[in-house]
Amino acid sequence: MANGYLNQEGNNVMEIVGKEYFDYLASRSFFQEFKKDDHNNIVRCKMHDLVHEFAQFLTKNECLHIEINGLKEPIINPSYHEQVCHLMITLDEGTSFPDFICSLKKMRSFIHNYQDSKTSMPSNILPKLFGDLTSLKTLSIGRNDIDNIPKEIGKLIHLRYLDLKYLRMRELPEELCELYNLQTLNVSQCGELEELPQGIGKLINLRHLENYETRLLRYMPIGIQRLTNLRTLRIFIVGNDNKACSLEGLNYLNLYGNLRIEKLGNVSNVDKARRLELKNQKNLLHLFLDFTKDEGERTNEDDEALLEILQPPLNLEKLVLENYRGNAILSNWMMSLTNLRDLQLDECSNCKNLPPLGKLSSLESLEINWMESLKTMSNEFLGIESDDTSSSFIFFPKLKMLEFFDMKEWEEWDYEITRKGEEEEEDNITIMPSLVSLEISYCPKLKALPNYLVKNLRDLTLPECINWKHLPPLGKLSSLESLNIRFMSSLKKMSNEFLGIESDGTSSLFIFFPKLKMLEFHFMEEWEEWDYEITKTGAEEDDITIMPSLVSLEIHSCLKLKALPNHLV
Repeated sequence: MANGYLNQEGNNVMEIVGKEYFDYLASRSFFQEFKKDDHNNIVRCKMHDLVHEFAQFLTKNECLHIEINGLKEPIINPSYHEQVCHLMITLDEGTSFPDFICSLKKMRSFIHNYQDSKTSMPSNILPKLFGDLTSLKTLSIGRNDIDNIPKEIGKLIHLRYLDLKYLRMRELPEELCELYNLQTLNVSQCGELEELPQGIGKLINLRHLENYETRLLRYMPIGIQRLTNLRTLRIFIVGNDNKACSLEGLNYLNLYGNLRIEKLGNVSNVDKARRLELKNQKNLLHLFLDFTKDEGERTNEDDEALLEILQPPLNLEKLVLENYRGNAILSNWMMSLTNLRDLQLDECSNCKNLPPLGKLSSLESLEINWMESLKTMSNEFLGIESDDTSSSFIFFPKLKMLEFFDMKEWEEWDYEITRKGEEEEEDNITIMPSLVSLEISYCPKLKALPNYLVKNLRDLTLPECINWKHLPPLGKLSSLESLNIRFMSSLKKMSNEFLGIESDGTSSLFIFFPKLKMLEFHFMEEWEEWDYEITKTGAEEDDITIMPSLVSLEIHSCLKLKALPNHLV
């Protein structure tokens, strides 16, 4: 894109055209060894050796990769000075930056190979580099020990791609805003960057502003709302002074993919914020909402009103709420997110009840962390009405992964289900039929798991359930493959109930834990006994099978345990 090879075709913007080109080349085996992220997007690939060598042959005078090893400065054919357009440089330990680089006047791309370099580019070379290589369209100098970008950056008027990630500057020069052709600016993980230049609104062709993990960035300049071509903005920070772009400034942008809005607690006028129409950002798929505030406390009511204002587009796929101080999550729009696959609620410390998340028909992953005020999780979590009736047979139909972390006051997790106007057997109610992974960590007051726990569960982790004196009937989980139990300090005996055997020692099952492969117990300080008493109606004792697939058993720091059960496979 930086070299102008991608042009808009019809209604397809450059990024879409580029993806089509890439997909075509991949289909012809031009690329291989694809690495994908959690959302199945290709983030890395390699070129076949033969294709790479052929490409090098075709561009031998145009593209160079120079390795400076400290023994001697490489000798470059003088004719190359007029031909080299694209250069990658690798600096070995103890080497200096070669002077001849600044003589390659026609260079279009300069890339410092940080992955293989063992030393940083010196900061003092940058003014000369920027002053001499004024034809550059691509500049990548990220991951260097550089704490200042000189004003000479403004001379690179043809620059379209600028990569400054991991640098240590506190600010960027205003001269950078003279780069009218700039399409991509990457300042991600610049951990000391405090502010972007005030004139950023001049970068009218900017399409991608990569600024994730810029932890000290205090606000977004007002000019950001003038960037109507902007498609990528990783983080929007709500400031609290007159230099900051207001929340409703997002209305002027047409963003794609991911957006994280930080410091929502700084919104001083909730009524003014009602002008925000986030729901019109039709191409936004992942939204992170952080309600922290720079100074002082904020009211619960403000957070509740603000959450209602922040209604996202209906096609949203991932939503994260952080540091929300409302007493409840009552937003009407949440249940309308029919494409929502991933939901995370972090540090919603005042919430005593959960919204009816069981109604989210596409939800696949749910994480709830640090919800300090929640004590009971009951019918409302599924979406059962207050009169104990329900219009649905299936709750959480597509949920695959469920995690709870550090819920210090959470005591009960159970449901009462009846259906209006008819007597329904409990077996007709389906809850979480697709669940394969459940993790409950540091929930010390939780007494037990609900009896309905689904049969498809494959992975179960139960650390820090310190008040549990008995384990639930986990042996009935016919698909369970991995079970990890830690720090269950109140449990003394593990017997029939662990398998799922009735109190009289009988069972309708012949096989317990049929698919369990890995079993771990750690730091069970009071655990003394592990045995069973089994009476199998209509069968001999030899017909009873327990954990037939077990291949790994780990017992660590369970000092009072006297013996292993006789049946252990």
